Amino acid sequence: MMGMKRLEFNLRYLLGKPRWDTGIVPPEVEAFVGSHSPGRALDLGCGTGTNLLYLAQHGWQVVGVDFSRLAVQTARKRLRSAGLTADVRVDDVTRLTGVQDEYNYVLDIGCYHQLSQDGRKAYQKNLKRLLAPGGIWMIYGHCREVGSNQGHGLTEDDINEMGGILELRQRVNGQEGARRPSVWLWFEQKG
Repeated sequence: MMGMKRLEFNLRYLLGKPRWDTGIVPPEVEAFVGSHSPGRALDLGCGTGTNLLYLAQHGWQVVGVDFSRLAVQTARKRLRSAGLTADVRVDDVTRLTGVQDEYNYVLDIGCYHQLSQDGRKAYQKNLKRLLAPGGIWMIYGHCREVGSNQGHGLTEDDINEMGGILELRQRVNGQEGARRPSVWLWFEQKG
């Protein structure tokens, strides 16, 4: 299943700019960077590196992970062209075999909410390992009702489950276009 999803994402990047790759740094990320001293940041599902570029420009040491080889190649080129350094790698966010160290900031825009339950458990285990005490995991995801079969998304149960592992610091409900509800969540690693 993961192989098919990887193929689908690579195909979307090959055919042009996917709709989720806006090239715009979200204001939530800008606000976080503006209110925190630079540290180590990990972008899970980094795509073509828009947020990596922004973080590196603001003094953060950045690592980006995406399972699309084409997206990672583009991110590396963009960072190189800007004269910035970052470790950008092809990896599966449920494995993260080559990612070590602890991070003050872990960013996930639209990755976690697409994982299966088993994938989420593996992701959570890695997140607990990689997020420094007091570190922030900022996540953006689509929402869906508990028990709904409407596809990917976070339910209230999913959010409450993460609250048992990390401390929820901020929640901003929103709407992605006219299509579906979304949410920004900031969790802090208990420490």
